[in-house]
Amino acid sequence: MSEKTIKAQATGRNGQIDFDINVDHERITDIKVTKSSETPGIFKQVVGKLKENIIENQSFDVDAISGASIMTKAMLDSGKKALEESGVSVASHLKKAEHKNVTLEVDVAVIGSGMAGLMAACRALAMGKTVLLIEKNGYLGGATILNGSNVVGTGSKVSAKLFGNKAQDDSPALLAKDISRECRGTNYPVLSNLLVNNIGKAVDFITEFADLTYQKAETQTIEHTVDRQIEMPSESSFELISKVSEAFLKKGGQILRETRVEKLNKNEQGQLVSLVAESKYETVKVNFKSLVMAAGGWGARDYREHKTDIPYYGPMTSMGDYFDFAKNMNLVSRNLDWYKIYPHGLEVEPGIAKLTTYSTKEASDMGAIFVNTSGKRIVNESAPYTHFRDAIATQKDKLAFVVMDERTWNKFYELLLKYGFTADEIQGFFNLEGKKSPILVKGDLQTVAQKAGINCANLQKTLANYAEAVKSGIDTEFGRPAQYMHEYVGDIYYVIEQKLRFCTTLGGYETNNHMQLLDKEFEPISNFYAAGEIIGGANGHDSMPSMMNSWSYASGFVAGTEAADNANSCQTSTAPSVDMDAATGATHK
Repeated sequence: MSEKTIKAQATGRNGQIDFDINVDHERITDIKVTKSSETPGIFKQVVGKLKENIIENQSFDVDAISGASIMTKAMLDSGKKALEESGVSVASHLKKAEHKNVTLEVDVAVIGSGMAGLMAACRALAMGKTVLLIEKNGYLGGATILNGSNVVGTGSKVSAKLFGNKAQDDSPALLAKDISRECRGTNYPVLSNLLVNNIGKAVDFITEFADLTYQKAETQTIEHTVDRQIEMPSESSFELISKVSEAFLKKGGQILRETRVEKLNKNEQGQLVSLVAESKYETVKVNFKSLVMAAGGWGARDYREHKTDIPYYGPMTSMGDYFDFAKNMNLVSRNLDWYKIYPHGLEVEPGIAKLTTYSTKEASDMGAIFVNTSGKRIVNESAPYTHFRDAIATQKDKLAFVVMDERTWNKFYELLLKYGFTADEIQGFFNLEGKKSPILVKGDLQTVAQKAGINCANLQKTLANYAEAVKSGIDTEFGRPAQYMHEYVGDIYYVIEQKLRFCTTLGGYETNNHMQLLDKEFEPISNFYAAGEIIGGANGHDSMPSMMNSWSYASGFVAGTEAADNANSCQTSTAPSVDMDAATGATHK
């Protein structure tokens, strides 16, 4: 029999990856993943590309995928080993690639493929410009791929259709007021106004451009005065990124993956006109009329440099590369030590967290309580999440727990699976028996308290007091509304760790209201625009849920519009350009 299936197993970033290698007449015909705990939005993209490369070259000696090198290298190594151990010999088509120098001419170049970059690229393309999007990773989506598809639809036709007459309760002015209240006035009004006045336009634009469908968000969070949050039907950022990037390519846009920008060049007049980027086998020079920098935040950089002890849950590729390649542009920045800090974190490995936001919100709505290691409640569980965050921060061990019954756990578990966890991963956490993070334990009250390290006597008293509050409908301790207090059912309890976490950086470079970057003299830099997390201030020191995604939409829309308009009027010459050292700004003629 010439057909056979060879089973292989690799250890990825988040755990075990099982896959089948289909072989027919000594030829690899397919790679099928049967089990994985990797981040779905990233894994689906890189495995597709990896499979394509393996089959095309009939070899597992192809390159790992940038930005997902741990998982893809592990799959390549284990696949090669599995073939050898099965005695299968495949005729490799792998050829040594020659390094090439490539020059591209475009109207608008965009660095970064999160929603800010994709929005800017799509907007400029829709305005008739030639557009190139450059992404250093082997997958698209940046931090957006981890953040879900949830945005606000304030002022959009989409929201008017979804919310009906209730949409009239919302307005840009009300959204601006909510932003300012939530961040306690630390926002920059110019950028906040840009956000609130353009988010509706951005939502309507990208909906039409990429043929998207939105629905009311499953969770309308309390931080927003009115219902205004919308999301994709799958609630998946993978669906969002896939559809938008596919539309961009179909309509004539270009994307370079696994291509890292190394330096920016000015012409003799001192105007920004080109960049140089490196891929594995190409040095690419891009001449442009406008450049949009939407390369995300720098959370991983600060995590690796131990600038904070708060667990990080963002992409490990968020390294702030622009601090190096754009150093010669003399950009002014602010608040580089601002992070968006959330509760609802499981520390799945030292210093690395995954979010339980949707699960924890559902549990609190169903009556779960939040306690510390002393076994005492620490907050009104139904208050905005910032109250819970601040309560965790005041604990000496920076640790809290959600205590719930089995009825609530079932829903909590369902949402964990929906938002980035696997059944095997969760079972692995329980198998730790509370001996280290992440702490997930179940059993009778004494068992869970002992395993989680919670004072059992105090926890018993806390639950008894809470039961009285449920009966009376009055929470004398924290004022929790009666509709969110529910009696615990049964005598099996689940206790789930909750730690602080961060992904998003909230400071960044400064722009004017055209999303044009400013130098240290606060003068706009010709041909240079930016969008997304790289620009700080619109949401201040603390953003509401959905607002970082919303900022990527609005800022990307404006940056793309302005970059396209600039390309129309641009009179600069791209040659000869001055080759400037990215680290020092020194020129080489």
